[in-house]
Formats: sequence, C-alpha cells, structure tokens
Amino acid sequence: MRIFLYTCCFWVASFGSLVGQIPDTTGQAKRQELYAEALELMGQYQYEEAQKLLSQCYIEKSKNIDFILKVAYCNAQMGRYPDAKLFYGEALKVDSLNTLAISALGAIYEQELNYRKSFSYYQRLIQMDTTNGYFFKRNGYLALRLGDPLVALGYFLRAYEISSNDVEAMLQITNIFLSVGQLEEAEKMANKVNFLDPNNIKNLHNRARLYQKQKEYEQVASSVNRAMQNGDTTNYYQMLLGVAYVELDSLDEAISTLTKIIERKKDNEYTHHYLAIAYRDRGEIEESIKHFQIAIEKGASPKMHAFHEDLARVYVERNQHRKALTHFAKAYEYKEEAKYLFQMARSADLYYKDKSIAMRHYKKYVASGDPKYRSYAQDRIKQLKEVLHFQKG
Repeated sequence: MRIFLYTCCFWVASFGSLVGQIPDTTGQAKRQELYAEALELMGQYQYEEAQKLLSQCYIEKSKNIDFILKVAYCNAQMGRYPDAKLFYGEALKVDSLNTLAISALGAIYEQELNYRKSFSYYQRLIQMDTTNGYFFKRNGYLALRLGDPLVALGYFLRAYEISSNDVEAMLQITNIFLSVGQLEEAEKMANKVNFLDPNNIKNLHNRARLYQKQKEYEQVASSVNRAMQNGDTTNYYQMLLGVAYVELDSLDEAISTLTKIIERKKDNEYTHHYLAIAYRDRGEIEESIKHFQIAIEKGASPKMHAFHEDLARVYVERNQHRKALTHFAKAYEYKEEAKYLFQMARSADLYYKDKSIAMRHYKKYVASGDPKYRSYAQDRIKQLKEVLHFQKG
C-alpha cells in the first residue's frame, strides 16, 4: 500500500510539473482575440474602448512590445501625453532602438512646444539611420521651430538628396531660400515642384512670393489665380493678387479683390493702403483719402511712414498743403528720411506766407547731407533770405 501511495504522489507531482510547461493556449487565444478587436476599434478611432482591451493584454504580457506601443498610441491620440510618454518609455526599455517609440516621443514633445526635447529624439533617429529622408525632415521642422533656418535647410536638402521627388522637402527648401533672399535657388526648386505637381497650392504660394520679390506682377496674378482655382482661399495671397493688380494698373480688378477681403472682415492696414492707391490712381480721391486714413488708424505697421507719405502726396495734388505738411511730418516721425524733410519744406513754402517756417525746414534738409534736392534747397534758402529781407524793410 505504501508503495502504491508513493507512486500516486510521484505521478501527481509529475503531472503538475508538466501542466506548468504546457503552453497557455487558452489565454493566448483570448489575448489575440482582444488584440484583434482593439485594432478594429483603433481603425474606427474608438481609442478609449481600444485602450481598455489593450490594457488587459498588457497586464498579462507586460513585456510585449506591440501591446505597449498600442497602449501608448491610444493615449497619445486621446491627448493623454503623460501616460503616452510613460508607455513609450516602457517600450524603449524593452527595445532601446524602437523607431516608433522614439519618433512618437519626438512628436509629443513637439506638440507640447518642448522643441529642444523633441529635437533630441529626432536626432537619435538620424543617428540610427542616415538614409531615411523622413527623419531628416523631422529634424528640419524642429530646426525651423528653434529659429535656425539655415540648419533646417541642411536637413531638408539631405532629405531631397535621398529622394529627388520628395515634394515636401522641396517646398520647405523653396520657402527657406525665399526667406533668406536666395531667389535664384528658390526659383529653381519651385520650378522642379511645378513640373512634378503643377497644382500644388503651397508651391503656387511660393511662386507668388518669388514673383512678388522679382516684381513680376503678371506672374504673381497667374500663380494666385491658379491657387484659387484649386480651392485656395488664403487672404494673404489674395492680398498679393490685389497688390499685383494695382501694379499692373488693373484698377477695377484690384478694387474688387481688395474689397472682397474687407467684406470678409479679413482686412488689415495693407489692404486699405493698396485700396487707397487703387482709388487714387482711378481718380476717386475721396475714397482714396478714406482708405489711407483707415490704414493709418489701424497702425502698428513698419510701413506707417509710407501710409502717411502717400496720403500727404494726395493732399499735395489737391493743393491742401497744410494737411500735406502734417502727414509728411508724421512720416518723418516713423522713419527719419531726408526726403520727408524736403517735402515738409516744400509744403510749408507753398502754404505759409511767413517764409521763415519753410526756411527752417530747408535748412534742416540741407544739414541732413542728402544730395538729391540739395541744390534746389540751397537756392531756395537764398531766395527766401531776400524775401525775408525785403519783408523786414
């Protein structure tokens, strides 16, 4: 009997050991089922429900990289960045070279405006793979956000070297070349994009900016109109279209384009400035003055001196020299250019009977050293001295 009991105990113990070695097929099947259901929910953007299922999988298999990454991704999509970062960090503990986790962390820190932290993750990506254009583009965008366009240019150029048909990289290269004044290089790249994708709105915008800088206003109008035909409604570029029409002396089109911007309540001081110029050139002086005044009232522009100068010239044409003098003086307050001193002198000369006022302005202009009207101003000072002499006599 004792031998029989020992034998039974041996088989029971052995069976228990064997059970521990048998694969947990039931649990594995259940996890696979939950995982598949979670993926389906993610495909439907049901991240909350998907995460609940994935969490069950993760609890049972906490080292499974797929479970960890999917939980992290769901958290990121729901805006739960602290939890997402935590799980992506767990993924890197399992696989320190996991590009999905590194890239995702870079993206999250970028969303949080922590650009330097984001940049450090994107730097790891290009250290891991120097043949991946996407990694170089991410570094390029971060360099732009960090205020270093030339470093960004280097990254985008590298992405372009890896793939000569990378339109995204080419658009950024064009944009940076435009920003730093390399117009010839910008034009070459914009033309390449135009060949690959002639209706690309971003490239049409870049070409409009390029032609604006080159003062090729017909090309500006053509580029913006093409962009609009493809669905673009960007107010800035419609503003460029209005300016182009002004420069092309297509005044009806200019007024129509700029007025529509105002009707959409997207106007700024520049809208009114160029609308004023269009009305002035069309001979509608009252409308011109109105919009020059609105441009000045909106203020806060580096071109305030030009707004006052243009309005002053309208008043000169109307022989309203006192008002002209006021606005030339305002133009000089915003930008101390000698030409404004001369125009102040001329306006004072034409308005005041007391020529000592004009004399002071002419002398101030001559003292500026500007050569353009120097001879005229010196001769006029001599004449005014004689006039003042006889007035005293």
